[in-house]
Amino acid sequence: MPVNISGVEPTLKAMRKFDGDLYKEMNKEIKAAMITIRDKARADVPVPYPSYLYGWAKGKKSTAPKIFNTSGRDRAFPLYDPSEVKRGIVYKQGKSSVNRAGFAARYYVSNNSAAGAIYETAGRKSGADGQTWVGPKGSGRDVSRSNNPDAGKLFIGSMGPLYGKGKEQGRLIFKAWEQDQGKAYISVIKAIDKATTTFNTSGGAGTQSGYALGA
Repeated sequence: MPVNISGVEPTLKAMRKFDGDLYKEMNKEIKAAMITIRDKARADVPVPYPSYLYGWAKGKKSTAPKIFNTSGRDRAFPLYDPSEVKRGIVYKQGKSSVNRAGFAARYYVSNNSAAGAIYETAGRKSGADGQTWVGPKGSGRDVSRSNNPDAGKLFIGSMGPLYGKGKEQGRLIFKAWEQDQGKAYISVIKAIDKATTTFNTSGGAGTQSGYALGA
């Protein structure tokens, strides 16, 4: 769940240039706070994944009915591997790509594996019933071409609820962020405030600080 407060870049650049030790200490404190979100998210990765979702679990076979297929896709549907999903949940420091709202996060937790991203957000855009079903011979983008017209609904329904609001919803990182109840956010803000106050009062850049962090 990203939290964006603009204006931090000039201060961080000046701090990095003129007081590297202070900059490193601030980043160390921020990392300690954000790692708690990463670890909470990793702990919620389902292990093993329910066997009735035949065809998604990597390296597993099931006698249960297959509820979805990947026919007609432009690329192979990523298989679910709990270890890979956990490894893909990482903390990053450094300016991210600018999003549609014009913001870039400097400190954030991301879900880098394809299967992890699917588990994180499935149903967020399409709703609990999944994508519109058009059948194996159907066409179009963002549609289900499964043999089973209820495939999307069954797939999403097996994953449990989304946490968060609107577009900022998920089952791993967003869940961890919501259940943290703002503790990590407050710790990050305190670390930046402490560092920028020290930097500015000691003859630093004198710029007003702001923040950009996210999950």
